[in-house]
Amino acid sequence: MEFTGKKVIVTGASSGMGRQIALDFAKEGATVLAVARREERLIALIKEAEEKGYEGKIISHIADLSKEDSTVETIKAGIEQMGGLDVLVNNAGSMDNFGPVGELSDEMLNKVIAIDLLSPLYSTREACAYWTKNGFKGNIINIASVAGLGGGKAGAAYTMAKHAIIGLTKNTGWQYRNAGIRCNAICPGGIATEIMGPEAFATASQFGLGNIKPMMAMEIPTGSVTQISDVTLFLASEKSSYITGVALPVDGGIMAN
Repeated sequence: MEFTGKKVIVTGASSGMGRQIALDFAKEGATVLAVARREERLIALIKEAEEKGYEGKIISHIADLSKEDSTVETIKAGIEQMGGLDVLVNNAGSMDNFGPVGELSDEMLNKVIAIDLLSPLYSTREACAYWTKNGFKGNIINIASVAGLGGGKAGAAYTMAKHAIIGLTKNTGWQYRNAGIRCNAICPGGIATEIMGPEAFATASQFGLGNIKPMMAMEIPTGSVTQISDVTLFLASEKSSYITGVALPVDGGIMAN
């Protein structure tokens, strides 16, 4: 129960990887501020943790993380409600339509950048300012993507945002390396979540989709949200105390090809 007494914020906690991460932190004794837009899903999340008798506690927080003030308020609310902050997991994300830059609309660009890049930037800024001002240690885990490590895994907007998050991760890990603040990124590959459900392909760019089909045709087993959560908790623990500024593929070997 390494996380007993720890305070954790998990964004995008209503489904997929974020939901599992929130549950696993609670199972290990942490108090978790679970952040999402869908209140009914957060209520179900809290109920599941309670029914399973987890040692930790999940608190729901409704927020639209596409807006700067909402992201900043979320971090402040978490610190106030939990009495501090030890771990920040920036998991909330929005997929694009696999389109190349020549087909990229302003609407798609603004949506993806707001959630996948600017929200983690604002939350990281707020958390680091809090920790350094008070002389506290802290830990940030950014859920990036293999799309942030290459060019053929998604569309232009998502690929750009995830590359930027990895850059932010590396810079934050380096800048705060002597301040007791660690920052790492996980780069999931083919994980079974809603973000890659049928609706993601319904309005996909046919040009872009055709260009990523070779990657999608790789004989790589689909990963699970539990496998991402396991790595998240490892990076949040003292077992990884000498790791910072790393972008870690958790992808079944996609990036090894």
